[in-house]
Amino acid sequence: MFNLEKKCLRDKSHYEPYDAMKRFRESVKNNTTTLHIQDYGAGSRVFKSNKRKVSDILKHNSSDEKSAELLYRLCRYFEVKNVLELGTSLGVATQAMALSGAYVTTIEGSPEVQEFAKDLFKNHSINNIESVCSTFKDYLAQEKEMTYDLIYIDGHHDGEATMTYFESCISKSHKDTVFVLDDIYWSPGMTAAWNKLCEHPQVTASVNLYDLGLLFLRKEQLQERFYIKL
Repeated sequence: MFNLEKKCLRDKSHYEPYDAMKRFRESVKNNTTTLHIQDYGAGSRVFKSNKRKVSDILKHNSSDEKSAELLYRLCRYFEVKNVLELGTSLGVATQAMALSGAYVTTIEGSPEVQEFAKDLFKNHSINNIESVCSTFKDYLAQEKEMTYDLIYIDGHHDGEATMTYFESCISKSHKDTVFVLDDIYWSPGMTAAWNKLCEHPQVTASVNLYDLGLLFLRKEQLQERFYIKL
C-alpha cells in the first residue's frame, strides 16, 4: 500500500499520454451536438431532460482530468492487460485506460452516446477498445469465459445496483483484479454500498480516495481499510 500510494496515487510525473488525453477532451469541449440519453441508472442531478449537449455531458457526466490521469496510472502501475468498464459516457476514462496499453471492453446502455464515443475512439485512432451497447445487467449475465485485471464501475449510481454489479463481476475477476468504483459519496445509498463492499468476505483491502474507491481481492493482504486524500 505504501508503494501504491507513493509510486502511483501521488505520482506527479507528466506522462506523454496525458497530452493525448487532453486532446481527446478538447475535441468535445465545445461540441454542441445533442444526444438523446437512455438512462438506466439513478438519473441526473443536473439535467431535467434526456436530450443533452455533448459539451454538457463532458462537464457533468465524464471523468475529470485528475481522475482520468489516475486511471491511466493505475493501469500502468498494475500492468493491466484487460479492463472492463461499466459506463462509457463520452469515453474520457476509456481512452485514458486504453492509453496504458490495456485492452478495454466498455459498456454503455445509451445507443446514441455509445455510437458517439465509438466514433471518437476511431477519430483518435484508438484500436484497443471494444465498445458494447448494452445494459450492465444484460452484459454481465452473458456466459463469457473472460477475466479482467481491472474492473471500473462508473454508472447507475445506485447503491443496491452497485452491490449487484460487484457480485456479478466476481466471476470475471482473479485474485489480483483491482475494482475501481466511482462516486462513492454520490448519495447515501452509494456510500452505504461502498461500506458494505469494504467488508465483503472476498475483499481484503480497500482504499478510499474520496472520489474513487479501490477494492482488492488478494488473500495475502489482511482485510484493512485505507483512506488517502489526494
